[in-house]
Amino acid sequence: MTLSIVVPDIEVRLGRKVEGDEKPRVEAFITDASALVADYCGSGYREDSPGIRAVICAEVIRWLAVSPGIVSEKVGDVAVEFGSSATTQSLSPAARTSLKRYRRKLATISLQIDTPVWDGIAMESP
Repeated sequence: MTLSIVVPDIEVRLGRKVEGDEKPRVEAFITDASALVADYCGSGYREDSPGIRAVICAEVIRWLAVSPGIVSEKVGDVAVEFGSSATTQSLSPAARTSLKRYRRKLATISLQIDTPVWDGIAMESP
């Protein structure tokens, strides 16, 4: 699968260049975010749709803003809590809300057996 979202798409939204060691990380995040969107939406959506592109880029930027291993961070009186891993690599509630229109809809179809009518008189099925 060729991704339609590339590092320059993230750079434009970040307002800075992605350089050096950060580039492979951004590429991995693009792949991961695209996979999560595909899992959430199922088949039948186009990755190059503006809404899909916006969600994937926003999720990558959100993930870049979180330091790996930090579970919580407090600025006043500086408190940082480290955990075994960060839990940021999932779709945010905002992303899921934005993607709802790209998901396949589930519906029920009622099946009814019609009774044949002959000259206005209901006939029994054979």
